[in-house]
Amino acid sequence: MGTGVYQVNKKDELGVLIETGAQDWQIFQRGADDTATITLFGRWVTAENYTKAVVVVRLVREADGEAVSRSLQWVRATTRKTGTWKVTLPQIPAGGLYRIESVLQLSDAPVEWGQRGDMVHHLGVGDLWVITGQSNSEGHGKSPAPDAPELGVHMFHARGEWTLATHPLGDSTESQYLPNRLGSNPSHSPWLVFAKTLRAELGVPIGLVPAALGGSPLSAWTRGVNGLLFDNMLRYVEDAGGVVRGVVWYQGESDVSAELRKVYARNFKRFVTDLRKSLGNLPVIMTQLNRVVSPPDVLADAGWEGMREIQRQLSRTMRHVFLLSTMDLALSDGIHTNSLGNVAIGQRAASIALGGVYGRDVKFQHPNCVLAKKKSARKIELHFEHVDERLHLDNMIPAEFPFAVRDTAGDVPVESWSIPKPDRFEIRLARPLQGRAIVVGAPTAAPPALVPQDISGYRPMLAFTQKVE
Repeated sequence: MGTGVYQVNKKDELGVLIETGAQDWQIFQRGADDTATITLFGRWVTAENYTKAVVVVRLVREADGEAVSRSLQWVRATTRKTGTWKVTLPQIPAGGLYRIESVLQLSDAPVEWGQRGDMVHHLGVGDLWVITGQSNSEGHGKSPAPDAPELGVHMFHARGEWTLATHPLGDSTESQYLPNRLGSNPSHSPWLVFAKTLRAELGVPIGLVPAALGGSPLSAWTRGVNGLLFDNMLRYVEDAGGVVRGVVWYQGESDVSAELRKVYARNFKRFVTDLRKSLGNLPVIMTQLNRVVSPPDVLADAGWEGMREIQRQLSRTMRHVFLLSTMDLALSDGIHTNSLGNVAIGQRAASIALGGVYGRDVKFQHPNCVLAKKKSARKIELHFEHVDERLHLDNMIPAEFPFAVRDTAGDVPVESWSIPKPDRFEIRLARPLQGRAIVVGAPTAAPPALVPQDISGYRPMLAFTQKVE
C-alpha cells in the first residue's frame, strides 16, 4: 500500500479508474474448484491533498447489492503514490451476475464516503465455449424462431468487448478480428439456445466466443497447412480471458471433394491436437453435415456421403470428440439449416455437453450403425448402438427409403423392411447380393428427412457407410 499525495489537473478523471482485468458482461471461466480469480489494474486520481489514499474494491450480487462473501467485501488494493493500483479478487464462486465496485478511501474515512470509483456490471463465473467451423456454425437460419437473449448468456463480440449474447452471434460490426469477418451478414445459429440450455441445467453463466467463418475449409483451421482462422481463434480466446471449457464445430461442406476428403481426417486430428496444446484438453462437439439441395450429381453425392462417414469415424476413434445428427432438419436455402433446425442442433449439442462433458445422466448419443450383417443373399440386418428404447421409422414409401444398398452390380432395389429387435433394422432385397456390398444410411447429398430414430427422445441415427459382412 502506498501513501502520499497525488494531484493532477485532468478535469474528466477523478477517483478510481478500472483500466484492465474485467469488462461489463464478461464471463470468467471457472476452475476445477468451481471458482475464478479476477485481477484488476488501474489508476487513481484525486484533486485534493490527503495524507493517505487507498483503493478498495468489492464484489456484490447484481440482484440485491449484497457482498458475494466476507472475503470479497472491500478488499484493499496495492495502491502506489504514483497513481496506479492493483488488486486480486480470489475464489469468486461460480454464478452471478456480479458487480465490481471501487472506491478511493481517503485518510481512513468511512469507505461509503470515499471518492467515486469505476464499476463493472453483469459479470459471471461459469463456462466459455468457442464457436468454430463454417457458415452453418456461424448461423444462417432465415426463418423466425423463438430464441430470445437471456441474462447470464453472454458473448465476446467481434469488436473486442463482452456483451449480452444475441443473434446474430457473428455480427461483425467494428470487428477487431478481420480473418473471420464474412462478406455477408449471418443470422440465426444453433449456439444461443445451446448456451441457454447449459445455463438452465448447470446453474452457471455461459459465455460464447464466436470465431467461425462461412465457407472456410479445414485447411484454414489447420496449422502447417494454412491455419489463419486457427490463429485468429486463439487471439479471440486470449482477448476473451484466455481459458475456455469446450469447442463446438460445424464444418466440412467446403471439403467434400475427393481430393480434400483424402486429407480431412489427418488435418482434423492435427486441428484438435493443436487446439488442445494451445487451450487444454478440450472436448469438441461436432455436427454431422446436413443435406444440400442441388441438381443430381454422382460425384457430389459421393462427397457428402463420404464426409459424413469421415465425421462418424472421427467421433468413434478420437477421445472427447462427439457427433450429433442433423438428418431430420430442414433448410433455409440450398445448404443452410433453418432457424428451427438450429434450435434442435443447439439442444442436441447441449445434451451432448451435459452427458459427455459434464457427466450428467442424460441421453445424448445418437443411434449409430456398427454392423451390417448379411443374413442371406437377399437380407441384411443392421445393428445399432446407443438405442435406449427402440428404433422407429415412419416411412413406408420405397422412394423415400433412408438406406441405399450397393454391390458390384450397382444399386440393389429394396423390397421391404422391418425392425425385428429394438436395436436392429432388417432390409429385404428385391434381388440377391452380388460380390462386395455396402449399406449407406442417409444416402446422397440430399437424403430423406425421415430416418430411423430412437423412440426415446426421437434422436435420428447418424449417417453412415457400412460394409456388409
